[in-house]
Amino acid sequence: MRRSYISPEYVDNKVYGTLNMVEESNFFGSKMLDIENSISIGTQDIIYYQNLKGEQIDYSVESSLPSYIYSPSTDKNSNHTLIVDESQPKYQLDKNTRWILTINLKEILGNYLFGLMKKYRTFEGLKNEMTRYNNASIALENYVTFNVLDRYKLKSVDLYITYKDLRSQSLLRYKNIWNTNIMLPENKMTKVQTETSFDESTIKLFFNQEKPSSDYSFEYFFNINYEKL
Repeated sequence: MRRSYISPEYVDNKVYGTLNMVEESNFFGSKMLDIENSISIGTQDIIYYQNLKGEQIDYSVESSLPSYIYSPSTDKNSNHTLIVDESQPKYQLDKNTRWILTINLKEILGNYLFGLMKKYRTFEGLKNEMTRYNNASIALENYVTFNVLDRYKLKSVDLYITYKDLRSQSLLRYKNIWNTNIMLPENKMTKVQTETSFDESTIKLFFNQEKPSSDYSFEYFFNINYEKL
């Protein structure tokens, strides 16, 4: 066979499809991740198993290792701020103080979906070397960001509050406590104004104490509810 000595213009190299975590649609269809119609990020912990490399390869082996726990309560506590509204007049500050609760929705939702996909072993069999990042967990985080976050729309945020008498401990004024155990119907706040960013990455809740801050502080908690688009 005679050689042509003509160099090829390109070379085909086989690569793992998981090197690209962005779902690409085409004329013949594309992969579709089945997701819940609605989710509520409350207090239920998510437990999952993986090997020491962060991969999910063999459940029978990994289930004998220490479990990993995603706590929505801890995550929400880490991704919100509660501050006094500085624009309110002095008389209101001393009485029915107005508060601003700012929640990092995108961070919490992303972490929650990551935990769910780890729990249900959505990418079971994915090894670190099969990803662009050489890390299966980072690849999954990016998959959630690129393909799943925008498939959910914020439905509501439920705020719960209970009041604590301060008349014998005035030093605790304006010191409010995160408490996961007050999620009861009678503690749900109804007089709340909200302001959501255009991309739904954050939300602000504006509310007033229903009991004077001179005599009461409060414990609080919130749930975040989403629905599928």
